[in-house]
Amino acid sequence: MGSLLLWGIFIWKEWSQRKERRFWVKLTVSFIGVASLLLMALRPAHQKEALLGRGILLTEGHRPEQLDSLKAIFKRIKTESYVPGKNLALLETTDSIFVLGHGVHSFDMWQFNGKAINFLRGKEPEGLVDITYENEILLGDELLVKTRYNHPKAGHWLILNDPGGNSLDSISLGDGPEQYIELIAKPKTSGQFTYSLEEKNTEGSFVGKEPLPVKVVDRELLNILMVNNFPTFETKYLKNFLAENGHSVLARTQLTTNRFKFEYFNREASPIYQMTPKALEGFDLIVMDVDSHIGLGSSSKAALEEAIREQGTGLFIQPNAAFFKLSQRQSPFRFQIDGGTEITFGGAAQKLKKYPYNFLGGFPLQPIVTDSVEIAFYMPMEKGKMASSVLQDTYHLILNGQQDVYARLWTHLLNDLVRQKEVGTEWQALTDVPRRDQPFDFQLRTNVESPQVKTDQGAAIPLLQDFSVSTLWNGTTYPRSTGWNHLQLSTDSLSRFSYYVFDTNERKAATQKNVLEANIREFGQHEGFGKVNPSTSREHVPISPLWFFVPFLLCMGWLWLEPKLFQ
Repeated sequence: MGSLLLWGIFIWKEWSQRKERRFWVKLTVSFIGVASLLLMALRPAHQKEALLGRGILLTEGHRPEQLDSLKAIFKRIKTESYVPGKNLALLETTDSIFVLGHGVHSFDMWQFNGKAINFLRGKEPEGLVDITYENEILLGDELLVKTRYNHPKAGHWLILNDPGGNSLDSISLGDGPEQYIELIAKPKTSGQFTYSLEEKNTEGSFVGKEPLPVKVVDRELLNILMVNNFPTFETKYLKNFLAENGHSVLARTQLTTNRFKFEYFNREASPIYQMTPKALEGFDLIVMDVDSHIGLGSSSKAALEEAIREQGTGLFIQPNAAFFKLSQRQSPFRFQIDGGTEITFGGAAQKLKKYPYNFLGGFPLQPIVTDSVEIAFYMPMEKGKMASSVLQDTYHLILNGQQDVYARLWTHLLNDLVRQKEVGTEWQALTDVPRRDQPFDFQLRTNVESPQVKTDQGAAIPLLQDFSVSTLWNGTTYPRSTGWNHLQLSTDSLSRFSYYVFDTNERKAATQKNVLEANIREFGQHEGFGKVNPSTSREHVPISPLWFFVPFLLCMGWLWLEPKLFQ
Protein backbone atom coordinates (compact mmCIF):
# COMPACT_ATOMS: atom_id res chain seq x y z
CA MET A 1 0.00 0.00 0.00
CA GLY A 2 2.89 2.36 0.73
CA SER A 3 4.44 1.59 -2.65
CA LEU A 4 1.17 2.27 -4.49
CA LEU A 5 0.77 5.53 -2.59
CA LEU A 6 4.33 6.57 -3.50
CA TRP A 7 3.79 5.75 -7.16
CA GLY A 8 0.43 7.62 -7.10
CA ILE A 9 2.17 10.77 -5.75
CA PHE A 10 4.69 10.55 -8.58
CA ILE A 11 1.90 10.23 -11.19
CA TRP A 12 0.09 13.26 -9.69
CA LYS A 13 3.32 15.29 -9.77
CA GLU A 14 3.96 14.52 -13.46
CA TRP A 15 0.29 14.61 -14.55
CA SER A 16 0.73 17.92 -16.36
CA GLN A 17 3.00 16.15 -18.90
CA ARG A 18 0.51 13.40 -19.69
CA LYS A 19 0.20 14.48 -23.36
CA GLU A 20 3.92 14.09 -23.92
CA ARG A 21 5.77 10.84 -24.70
CA ARG A 22 8.30 11.50 -21.91
CA PHE A 23 5.44 11.12 -19.33
CA TRP A 24 4.93 7.45 -20.19
CA VAL A 25 8.67 6.74 -20.13
CA LYS A 26 9.01 8.30 -16.65
CA LEU A 27 5.88 6.41 -15.52
CA THR A 28 7.46 3.07 -16.52
CA VAL A 29 10.87 3.90 -14.97
CA SER A 30 9.24 5.06 -11.72
CA PHE A 31 7.22 1.85 -11.50
CA ILE A 32 10.39 -0.25 -11.84
CA GLY A 33 12.13 1.84 -9.17
CA VAL A 34 9.25 1.67 -6.68
CA ALA A 35 8.86 -2.10 -7.33
CA SER A 36 12.58 -2.61 -6.68
CA LEU A 37 12.26 -0.70 -3.40
CA LEU A 38 9.29 -2.86 -2.45
CA LEU A 39 11.16 -6.12 -3.16
CA MET A 40 14.12 -5.01 -1.04
CA ALA A 41 11.71 -4.65 1.89
CA LEU A 42 9.82 -7.92 1.29
CA ARG A 43 12.96 -10.03 0.71
CA PRO A 44 11.52 -12.71 -1.65
CA ALA A 45 13.08 -16.20 -1.57
CA HIS A 46 13.45 -19.15 -3.88
CA GLN A 47 13.54 -22.90 -3.12
CA LYS A 48 16.89 -24.64 -3.13
CA GLU A 49 17.91 -28.22 -2.43
CA ALA A 50 20.30 -28.50 0.52
CA LEU A 51 22.07 -31.52 1.99
CA LEU A 52 20.70 -32.36 5.46
CA GLY A 53 23.26 -32.07 8.22
CA ARG A 54 23.60 -32.54 11.96
CA GLY A 55 21.83 -30.85 14.82
CA ILE A 56 21.68 -30.79 18.62
CA LEU A 57 18.51 -31.35 20.64
CA LEU A 58 18.76 -30.14 24.24
CA THR A 59 16.54 -31.98 26.74
CA GLU A 60 16.19 -31.70 30.51
CA GLY A 61 19.31 -32.72 32.45
CA HIS A 62 21.86 -32.13 29.67
CA ARG A 63 25.47 -31.39 30.55
CA PRO A 64 26.69 -27.90 29.48
CA GLU A 65 30.20 -29.23 28.89
CA GLN A 66 28.87 -31.70 26.32
CA LEU A 67 27.16 -28.87 24.43
CA ASP A 68 30.33 -26.76 24.48
CA SER A 69 32.42 -29.66 23.16
CA LEU A 70 30.03 -30.33 20.26
CA LYS A 71 29.89 -26.66 19.27
CA ALA A 72 33.69 -26.54 19.32
CA ILE A 73 33.86 -29.51 16.91
CA PHE A 74 30.89 -28.66 14.66
CA LYS A 75 30.89 -24.97 13.84
CA ARG A 76 27.49 -23.34 13.27
CA ILE A 77 25.65 -26.56 14.19
CA LYS A 78 21.90 -26.03 14.64
CA THR A 79 20.54 -26.29 18.18
CA GLU A 80 16.98 -26.56 19.53
CA SER A 81 15.53 -27.00 23.01
CA TYR A 82 12.99 -29.80 23.48
CA VAL A 83 9.44 -28.97 24.54
CA PRO A 84 7.23 -32.06 25.22
CA GLY A 85 4.44 -32.42 22.67
CA LYS A 86 5.81 -29.79 20.26
CA ASN A 87 6.90 -30.58 16.68
CA LEU A 88 10.65 -30.12 16.29
CA ALA A 89 11.71 -27.71 13.53
CA LEU A 90 15.24 -29.09 13.76
CA LEU A 91 14.15 -32.36 12.15
CA GLU A 92 13.31 -30.64 8.85
CA THR A 93 16.92 -29.69 8.12
CA THR A 94 18.89 -32.49 9.79
CA ASP A 95 19.26 -36.24 9.38
CA SER A 96 21.69 -36.84 12.27
CA ILE A 97 20.88 -35.51 15.71
CA PHE A 98 22.74 -35.36 19.01
CA VAL A 99 20.19 -35.79 21.83
CA LEU A 100 21.63 -34.40 25.07
CA GLY A 101 20.14 -34.93 28.54
CA HIS A 102 17.49 -37.36 29.76
CA GLY A 103 15.89 -37.58 26.31
CA VAL A 104 12.43 -37.17 24.83
CA HIS A 105 9.11 -38.54 26.08
CA SER A 106 7.77 -41.74 24.55
CA PHE A 107 4.86 -39.95 22.88
CA ASP A 108 7.34 -37.80 20.88
CA MET A 109 9.64 -40.57 19.65
CA TRP A 110 7.65 -40.99 16.43
CA GLN A 111 9.18 -37.73 15.19
CA PHE A 112 12.62 -39.38 14.98
CA ASN A 113 11.66 -42.15 12.53
CA GLY A 114 14.26 -42.33 9.77
CA LYS A 115 16.76 -40.16 11.66
CA ALA A 116 20.17 -41.17 12.99
CA ILE A 117 20.36 -40.46 16.73
CA ASN A 118 23.43 -40.20 18.96
CA PHE A 119 22.08 -40.19 22.51
CA LEU A 120 24.46 -38.51 24.96
CA ARG A 121 22.78 -39.20 28.30
CA GLY A 122 22.76 -36.62 31.04
CA LYS A 123 23.48 -37.04 34.71
CA GLU A 124 21.45 -39.43 36.86
CA PRO A 125 18.30 -37.82 38.30
CA GLU A 126 18.47 -36.94 41.98
CA GLY A 127 15.66 -37.42 44.48
CA LEU A 128 12.84 -39.96 44.77
CA VAL A 129 13.38 -41.85 41.53
CA ASP A 130 11.22 -44.83 42.58
CA ILE A 131 7.98 -44.69 44.56
CA THR A 132 6.16 -48.02 44.81
CA TYR A 133 2.92 -48.76 46.63
CA GLU A 134 -0.54 -50.20 46.02
CA ASN A 135 -2.78 -47.52 44.49
CA GLU A 136 -5.86 -49.37 45.73
CA ILE A 137 -5.97 -51.11 49.09
CA LEU A 138 -8.63 -52.67 51.29
CA LEU A 139 -9.77 -50.88 54.42
CA GLY A 140 -7.79 -52.31 57.33
CA ASP A 141 -4.71 -53.14 55.23
CA GLU A 142 -1.46 -51.25 55.59
CA LEU A 143 -0.27 -48.70 53.07
CA LEU A 144 3.34 -49.78 52.49
CA VAL A 145 5.38 -47.17 50.58
CA LYS A 146 8.73 -48.32 49.18
CA THR A 147 11.05 -45.69 47.71
CA ARG A 148 14.55 -45.30 46.33
CA TYR A 149 16.28 -41.99 46.90
CA ASN A 150 19.22 -41.09 44.62
CA HIS A 151 21.99 -39.04 46.25
CA PRO A 152 20.21 -38.29 49.55
CA LYS A 153 21.40 -35.40 51.71
CA ALA A 154 22.55 -36.55 55.14
CA GLY A 155 20.43 -35.21 57.97
CA HIS A 156 17.31 -34.62 55.87
CA TRP A 157 14.05 -36.32 56.89
CA LEU A 158 11.46 -38.08 54.76
CA ILE A 159 8.00 -38.00 56.34
CA LEU A 160 4.82 -39.86 55.39
CA ASN A 161 1.81 -37.60 56.00
CA ASP A 162 -1.90 -38.36 55.95
CA PRO A 163 -4.32 -36.23 53.83
CA GLY A 164 -4.60 -33.76 56.72
CA GLY A 165 -0.83 -33.24 56.90
CA ASN A 166 -0.32 -35.25 60.10
CA SER A 167 2.91 -37.23 60.32
CA LEU A 168 2.41 -41.02 60.32
CA ASP A 169 5.93 -42.37 59.79
CA SER A 170 9.37 -40.91 59.11
CA ILE A 171 12.99 -41.80 58.49
CA SER A 172 16.29 -39.94 58.51
CA LEU A 173 18.21 -39.84 55.23
CA GLY A 174 21.82 -40.97 55.23
CA ASP A 175 24.78 -40.18 53.01
CA GLY A 176 25.62 -42.21 49.92
CA PRO A 177 24.73 -42.78 46.26
CA GLU A 178 21.26 -44.16 47.06
CA GLN A 179 19.00 -45.20 49.92
CA TYR A 180 16.07 -47.62 50.02
CA ILE A 181 13.22 -46.57 52.30
CA GLU A 182 10.01 -48.17 53.59
CA LEU A 183 7.25 -46.19 55.31
CA ILE A 184 3.95 -47.55 56.63
CA ALA A 185 0.50 -46.10 57.34
CA LYS A 186 -2.90 -47.64 58.03
CA PRO A 187 -5.93 -45.83 56.56
CA LYS A 188 -8.90 -45.62 58.92
CA THR A 189 -11.72 -44.99 56.44
CA SER A 190 -12.58 -45.71 52.82
CA GLY A 191 -12.50 -43.21 49.97
CA GLN A 192 -10.07 -41.40 47.69
CA PHE A 193 -7.21 -39.78 49.56
CA THR A 194 -3.94 -38.02 48.79
CA TYR A 195 -1.21 -38.98 51.25
CA SER A 196 2.19 -37.35 50.76
CA LEU A 197 5.92 -37.85 51.18
CA GLU A 198 7.44 -34.66 52.57
CA GLU A 199 11.16 -33.91 52.79
CA LYS A 200 12.58 -31.56 55.41
CA ASN A 201 16.16 -30.44 56.02
CA THR A 202 18.13 -30.58 59.26
CA GLU A 203 16.51 -27.33 60.45
CA GLY A 204 12.98 -28.65 59.84
CA SER A 205 12.35 -26.42 56.80
CA PHE A 206 10.27 -27.68 53.88
CA VAL A 207 12.31 -29.04 50.93
CA GLY A 208 9.87 -30.93 48.71
CA LYS A 209 6.66 -32.93 48.60
CA GLU A 210 5.37 -35.88 46.56
CA PRO A 211 1.64 -36.76 46.53
CA LEU A 212 0.54 -40.37 47.04
CA PRO A 213 -2.97 -40.82 45.62
CA VAL A 214 -4.67 -43.84 47.21
CA LYS A 215 -8.09 -45.46 46.86
CA VAL A 216 -9.19 -47.18 50.07
CA VAL A 217 -11.94 -49.70 49.32
CA ASP A 218 -14.32 -51.21 51.85
CA ARG A 219 -13.42 -54.82 52.53
CA GLU A 220 -15.86 -57.22 50.94
CA LEU A 221 -17.13 -59.68 53.53
CA LEU A 222 -16.76 -63.32 52.54
CA ASN A 223 -18.80 -66.42 53.18
CA ILE A 224 -16.36 -69.13 54.31
CA LEU A 225 -16.77 -72.81 55.17
CA MET A 226 -14.10 -74.52 57.31
CA VAL A 227 -14.09 -78.32 57.53
CA ASN A 228 -11.79 -80.24 59.88
CA ASN A 229 -11.43 -83.90 60.79
CA PHE A 230 -10.22 -82.88 64.26
CA PRO A 231 -9.56 -79.52 65.96
CA THR A 232 -6.15 -77.88 65.44
CA PHE A 233 -4.52 -74.68 66.62
CA GLU A 234 -4.01 -73.61 63.00
CA THR A 235 -7.75 -73.74 62.33
CA LYS A 236 -8.61 -72.13 65.67
CA TYR A 237 -6.50 -69.01 65.06
CA LEU A 238 -7.50 -68.79 61.38
CA LYS A 239 -11.26 -68.86 62.07
CA ASN A 240 -10.82 -66.28 64.87
CA PHE A 241 -8.88 -64.03 62.49
CA LEU A 242 -11.58 -64.33 59.82
CA ALA A 243 -14.40 -63.72 62.27
CA GLU A 244 -12.71 -60.66 63.80
CA ASN A 245 -12.52 -59.15 60.32
CA GLY A 246 -16.28 -59.49 59.91
CA HIS A 247 -16.37 -62.51 57.57
CA SER A 248 -19.17 -65.05 57.80
CA VAL A 249 -17.64 -68.34 58.95
CA LEU A 250 -19.19 -71.77 59.37
CA ALA A 251 -16.73 -74.16 61.05
CA ARG A 252 -17.47 -77.89 61.11
CA THR A 253 -15.27 -80.19 63.19
CA GLN A 254 -15.80 -83.95 63.26
CA LEU A 255 -16.02 -85.42 66.76
CA THR A 256 -16.76 -89.07 65.98
CA THR A 257 -18.31 -90.95 63.08
CA ASN A 258 -21.26 -88.94 61.77
CA ARG A 259 -21.05 -86.54 64.74
CA PHE A 260 -19.92 -82.96 64.21
CA LYS A 261 -19.43 -79.78 66.14
CA PHE A 262 -20.63 -76.60 64.39
CA GLU A 263 -19.52 -73.05 65.11
CA TYR A 264 -21.11 -69.98 63.57
CA PHE A 265 -19.48 -66.57 63.31
CA ASN A 266 -21.35 -63.55 61.90
CA ARG A 267 -24.08 -65.79 60.52
CA GLU A 268 -27.19 -67.73 61.48
CA ALA A 269 -27.05 -71.37 62.54
CA SER A 270 -27.34 -73.63 59.49
CA PRO A 271 -25.46 -76.94 59.86
CA ILE A 272 -24.05 -78.77 56.84
CA TYR A 273 -23.87 -82.54 57.33
CA GLN A 274 -23.60 -83.59 53.70
CA MET A 275 -21.82 -81.69 50.96
CA THR A 276 -24.31 -81.11 48.16
CA PRO A 277 -24.44 -78.48 45.42
CA LYS A 278 -27.22 -76.70 47.28
CA ALA A 279 -25.37 -76.76 50.63
CA LEU A 280 -22.18 -75.33 49.07
CA GLU A 281 -23.99 -72.67 47.10
CA GLY A 282 -23.00 -69.15 48.13
CA PHE A 283 -19.64 -69.98 49.74
CA ASP A 284 -16.72 -67.88 48.46
CA LEU A 285 -14.06 -70.08 50.04
CA ILE A 286 -13.75 -73.55 51.58
CA VAL A 287 -10.86 -74.32 53.94
CA MET A 288 -10.44 -78.07 54.49
CA ASP A 289 -7.77 -80.20 56.10
CA VAL A 290 -6.17 -83.10 54.24
CA ASP A 291 -7.99 -85.88 56.12
CA SER A 292 -11.40 -84.33 55.47
CA HIS A 293 -10.60 -83.94 51.76
CA ILE A 294 -9.41 -87.53 51.41
CA GLY A 295 -12.41 -88.86 53.36
CA LEU A 296 -15.00 -87.28 51.07
CA GLY A 297 -17.35 -89.71 49.40
CA SER A 298 -17.80 -89.75 45.64
CA SER A 299 -21.00 -87.64 45.73
CA SER A 300 -19.49 -85.10 48.16
CA LYS A 301 -16.31 -84.85 46.08
CA ALA A 302 -18.38 -84.35 42.92
CA ALA A 303 -20.42 -81.60 44.62
CA LEU A 304 -17.22 -79.90 45.82
CA GLU A 305 -15.66 -79.96 42.34
CA GLU A 306 -18.90 -78.64 40.84
CA ALA A 307 -18.85 -75.71 43.27
CA ILE A 308 -15.23 -74.95 42.33
CA ARG A 309 -15.62 -75.30 38.57
CA GLU A 310 -19.06 -73.76 38.02
CA GLN A 311 -19.52 -71.34 40.92
CA GLY A 312 -15.88 -70.23 41.22
CA THR A 313 -15.56 -71.23 44.89
CA GLY A 314 -11.96 -71.38 46.10
CA LEU A 315 -10.63 -74.43 47.98
CA PHE A 316 -7.62 -74.33 50.31
CA ILE A 317 -6.29 -77.65 51.59
CA GLN A 318 -4.53 -77.34 54.94
CA PRO A 319 -1.39 -79.50 54.66
CA ASN A 320 0.01 -82.07 57.10
CA ALA A 321 2.98 -84.43 56.94
CA ALA A 322 0.99 -87.12 55.07
CA PHE A 323 -0.22 -84.66 52.42
CA PHE A 324 3.12 -84.65 50.57
CA LYS A 325 3.04 -88.42 50.04
CA LEU A 326 -0.45 -88.75 48.54
CA SER A 327 -0.94 -90.38 45.18
CA GLN A 328 -1.99 -88.40 42.10
CA ARG A 329 -5.49 -89.86 42.41
CA GLN A 330 -5.83 -88.35 45.89
CA SER A 331 -4.21 -84.97 45.21
CA PRO A 332 -3.44 -82.98 42.04
CA PHE A 333 -0.25 -81.52 43.58
CA ARG A 334 3.21 -83.03 43.21
CA PHE A 335 6.16 -82.34 45.54
CA GLN A 336 9.85 -82.91 45.91
CA ILE A 337 11.99 -82.93 49.05
CA ASP A 338 14.14 -79.81 49.52
CA GLY A 339 15.16 -80.32 53.18
CA GLY A 340 14.31 -76.76 54.18
CA THR A 341 12.30 -76.28 57.38
CA GLU A 342 12.19 -72.47 57.54
CA ILE A 343 11.58 -69.53 55.22
CA THR A 344 12.15 -65.83 55.79
CA PHE A 345 8.95 -63.84 55.52
CA GLY A 346 8.16 -60.16 56.10
CA GLY A 347 11.69 -59.25 57.18
CA ALA A 348 15.07 -60.79 57.87
CA ALA A 349 14.26 -61.44 61.55
CA GLN A 350 10.95 -63.22 60.93
CA LYS A 351 11.16 -66.94 60.31
CA LEU A 352 8.29 -69.22 59.44
CA LYS A 353 8.22 -72.99 59.74
CA LYS A 354 7.59 -75.10 56.66
CA TYR A 355 7.47 -78.72 55.63
CA PRO A 356 10.71 -79.97 54.00
CA TYR A 357 9.10 -80.05 50.54
CA ASN A 358 8.41 -77.71 47.67
CA PHE A 359 5.96 -77.82 44.79
CA LEU A 360 6.91 -79.25 41.44
CA GLY A 361 6.00 -76.28 39.25
CA GLY A 362 4.96 -76.06 35.66
CA PHE A 363 1.81 -75.07 33.84
CA PRO A 364 -0.96 -74.83 34.96
CA LEU A 365 0.30 -74.59 38.56
CA GLN A 366 0.56 -70.92 39.66
CA PRO A 367 2.34 -69.41 42.71
CA ILE A 368 0.89 -66.99 45.27
CA VAL A 369 3.69 -64.57 46.17
CA THR A 370 3.96 -62.00 48.94
CA ASP A 371 7.07 -60.22 50.20
CA SER A 372 8.91 -61.97 47.32
CA VAL A 373 8.16 -65.36 48.94
CA GLU A 374 6.05 -68.11 47.35
CA ILE A 375 3.65 -68.80 50.19
CA ALA A 376 1.30 -71.14 48.29
CA PHE A 377 0.40 -72.58 44.89
CA TYR A 378 -2.97 -73.03 43.21
CA MET A 379 -4.37 -75.15 40.40
CA PRO A 380 -6.95 -73.37 38.18
CA MET A 381 -10.19 -75.33 37.81
CA GLU A 382 -12.39 -73.49 35.29
CA LYS A 383 -13.96 -70.62 37.31
CA GLY A 384 -12.37 -71.58 40.65
CA LYS A 385 -9.03 -72.59 42.16
CA MET A 386 -7.68 -75.37 44.37
CA ALA A 387 -4.67 -74.38 46.48
CA SER A 388 -2.34 -75.55 49.21
CA SER A 389 0.91 -74.56 50.88
CA VAL A 390 4.08 -75.93 52.47
CA LEU A 391 3.82 -73.52 55.43
CA GLN A 392 3.46 -75.09 58.86
CA ASP A 393 1.89 -73.70 62.04
CA THR A 394 1.52 -70.09 60.89
CA TYR A 395 -0.29 -69.33 64.17
CA HIS A 396 3.14 -69.05 65.80
CA LEU A 397 3.29 -65.57 64.24
CA ILE A 398 0.42 -64.51 66.51
CA LEU A 399 2.02 -66.15 69.56
CA ASN A 400 5.22 -64.21 68.80
CA GLY A 401 3.35 -60.90 68.61
CA GLN A 402 3.50 -60.61 64.82
CA GLN A 403 -0.22 -60.25 64.19
CA ASP A 404 0.31 -57.82 61.29
CA VAL A 405 2.52 -60.32 59.45
CA TYR A 406 -0.01 -63.10 60.05
CA ALA A 407 -2.83 -60.88 58.75
CA ARG A 408 -0.87 -59.88 55.64
CA LEU A 409 0.02 -63.49 54.88
CA TRP A 410 -3.51 -64.91 55.10
CA THR A 411 -5.18 -61.87 53.53
CA HIS A 412 -2.94 -62.11 50.48
CA LEU A 413 -3.35 -65.88 50.24
CA LEU A 414 -7.15 -65.94 50.57
CA ASN A 415 -7.68 -62.92 48.29
CA ASP A 416 -6.12 -64.90 45.45
CA LEU A 417 -8.44 -67.86 46.04
CA VAL A 418 -11.91 -66.50 46.81
CA ARG A 419 -14.63 -66.49 44.23
CA GLN A 420 -14.19 -63.56 41.89
CA LYS A 421 -17.21 -61.37 41.41
CA GLU A 422 -18.14 -60.74 37.80
CA VAL A 423 -17.49 -57.12 36.88
CA GLY A 424 -19.34 -55.57 33.96
CA THR A 425 -16.74 -52.84 33.34
CA GLU A 426 -13.03 -52.88 34.10
CA TRP A 427 -10.61 -49.96 33.65
CA GLN A 428 -6.83 -49.94 33.48
CA ALA A 429 -4.47 -46.95 33.33
CA LEU A 430 -1.59 -47.38 30.85
CA THR A 431 0.22 -44.10 31.66
CA ASP A 432 2.32 -44.33 34.82
CA VAL A 433 2.47 -40.61 35.67
CA PRO A 434 -0.46 -38.69 34.13
CA ARG A 435 0.16 -34.97 33.64
CA ARG A 436 -1.98 -32.04 32.59
CA ASP A 437 -2.19 -31.45 28.80
CA GLN A 438 -0.24 -34.65 28.11
CA PRO A 439 -1.74 -37.89 26.70
CA PHE A 440 -3.22 -40.27 29.26
CA ASP A 441 -3.78 -43.75 27.80
CA PHE A 442 -6.25 -46.20 29.28
CA GLN A 443 -7.94 -49.53 28.52
CA LEU A 444 -11.57 -50.42 28.99
CA ARG A 445 -13.09 -53.90 29.14
CA THR A 446 -16.86 -53.96 28.84
CA ASN A 447 -19.67 -55.97 27.29
CA VAL A 448 -21.43 -52.76 26.27
CA GLU A 449 -21.68 -52.43 22.50
CA SER A 450 -20.16 -49.21 21.15
CA PRO A 451 -19.34 -47.74 24.60
CA GLN A 452 -19.07 -43.97 24.99
CA VAL A 453 -16.63 -42.57 27.56
CA LYS A 454 -16.87 -39.02 28.90
CA THR A 455 -14.62 -36.84 31.05
CA ASP A 456 -15.60 -34.71 34.07
CA GLN A 457 -16.27 -31.83 31.68
CA GLY A 458 -18.61 -33.97 29.55
CA ALA A 459 -16.21 -34.26 26.60
CA ALA A 460 -16.51 -37.53 24.65
CA ILE A 461 -13.36 -39.63 24.16
CA PRO A 462 -13.03 -41.66 20.93
CA LEU A 463 -12.25 -45.34 21.55
CA LEU A 464 -10.36 -47.85 19.42
CA GLN A 465 -11.62 -51.43 19.56
CA ASP A 466 -9.05 -54.22 19.80
CA PHE A 467 -8.86 -56.29 16.62
CA SER A 468 -8.85 -59.69 18.34
CA VAL A 469 -10.78 -59.00 21.60
CA SER A 470 -14.10 -57.29 20.89
CA THR A 471 -14.68 -56.32 24.55
CA LEU A 472 -11.33 -54.49 24.81
CA TRP A 473 -11.16 -50.79 23.96
CA ASN A 474 -8.28 -48.29 24.06
CA GLY A 475 -8.58 -44.55 24.55
CA THR A 476 -6.48 -41.43 25.05
CA THR A 477 -7.43 -38.20 26.79
CA TYR A 478 -5.61 -35.01 27.72
CA PRO A 479 -6.44 -34.04 31.33
CA ARG A 480 -7.11 -30.35 31.87
CA SER A 481 -6.66 -30.16 35.65
CA THR A 482 -4.35 -31.67 38.26
CA GLY A 483 -5.55 -33.82 41.13
CA TRP A 484 -8.26 -36.46 40.92
CA ASN A 485 -9.88 -36.82 37.48
CA HIS A 486 -12.65 -39.19 36.43
CA LEU A 487 -13.92 -41.08 33.40
CA GLN A 488 -17.22 -42.88 33.07
CA LEU A 489 -19.44 -44.63 30.58
CA SER A 490 -22.29 -42.42 29.44
CA THR A 491 -24.70 -45.38 29.72
CA ASP A 492 -23.52 -46.49 33.19
CA SER A 493 -22.97 -43.87 35.88
CA LEU A 494 -21.73 -46.52 38.34
CA SER A 495 -18.75 -47.49 36.17
CA ARG A 496 -16.62 -44.54 37.24
CA PHE A 497 -12.84 -44.61 36.88
CA SER A 498 -10.65 -42.30 38.98
CA TYR A 499 -7.04 -41.40 38.22
CA TYR A 500 -4.68 -38.79 39.63
CA VAL A 501 -3.00 -36.12 37.48
CA PHE A 502 0.34 -34.83 38.77
CA ASP A 503 1.58 -31.26 38.59
CA THR A 504 4.73 -30.30 36.68
CA ASN A 505 7.02 -30.40 39.73
CA GLU A 506 5.56 -33.64 41.13
CA ARG A 507 7.14 -37.02 40.41
CA LYS A 508 9.88 -35.09 38.60
CA ALA A 509 12.80 -37.37 39.48
CA ALA A 510 10.77 -40.52 38.77
CA THR A 511 9.68 -39.15 35.37
CA GLN A 512 13.25 -38.20 34.50
CA LYS A 513 14.39 -41.72 35.35
CA ASN A 514 11.63 -43.31 33.23
CA VAL A 515 12.36 -41.02 30.27
CA LEU A 516 16.09 -41.72 30.55
CA GLU A 517 15.54 -45.48 30.58
CA ALA A 518 13.13 -45.28 27.61
CA ASN A 519 15.69 -43.30 25.57
CA ILE A 520 18.50 -45.72 26.44
CA ARG A 521 16.32 -48.58 25.17
CA GLU A 522 15.35 -46.67 22.02
CA PHE A 523 18.55 -44.82 21.07
CA GLY A 524 21.35 -45.95 23.37
CA GLN A 525 22.01 -49.44 22.03
CA HIS A 526 24.99 -48.32 19.94
CA GLU A 527 27.64 -45.61 19.98
CA GLY A 528 27.61 -42.88 17.36
CA PHE A 529 24.94 -42.37 14.74
CA GLY A 530 24.95 -45.70 12.98
CA LYS A 531 24.21 -45.88 9.26
CA VAL A 532 22.25 -43.10 7.57
CA ASN A 533 21.71 -42.40 3.90
CA PRO A 534 22.49 -38.79 2.87
CA SER A 535 19.31 -36.93 2.04
CA THR A 536 18.34 -33.45 0.97
CA SER A 537 15.60 -30.99 1.75
CA ARG A 538 14.13 -28.07 -0.17
CA GLU A 539 14.54 -24.88 1.80
CA HIS A 540 13.75 -21.23 1.03
CA VAL A 541 16.83 -19.08 0.37
CA PRO A 542 16.37 -15.25 0.24
CA ILE A 543 17.29 -13.56 -3.05
CA SER A 544 20.19 -11.15 -2.68
CA PRO A 545 18.90 -7.52 -2.30
CA LEU A 546 21.65 -6.39 -4.68
CA TRP A 547 19.48 -7.63 -7.57
CA PHE A 548 16.86 -5.04 -6.57
CA PHE A 549 19.14 -2.26 -5.37
CA VAL A 550 20.93 -1.85 -8.72
CA PRO A 551 17.70 -1.37 -10.77
CA PHE A 552 16.41 1.02 -8.07
CA LEU A 553 19.62 3.06 -8.23
CA LEU A 554 19.53 3.23 -12.05
CA CYS A 555 15.87 4.25 -12.10
CA MET A 556 16.36 6.98 -9.50
CA GLY A 557 19.44 8.24 -11.38
CA TRP A 558 17.57 8.48 -14.67
CA LEU A 559 14.58 10.25 -13.06
CA TRP A 560 17.01 12.78 -11.55
CA LEU A 561 18.81 13.30 -14.87
CA GLU A 562 15.80 13.36 -17.23
CA PRO A 563 14.51 16.90 -16.40
CA LYS A 564 17.97 18.33 -17.02
CA LEU A 565 18.16 16.72 -20.49
CA PHE A 566 14.89 18.39 -21.64
CA GLN A 567 15.47 21.89 -20.22
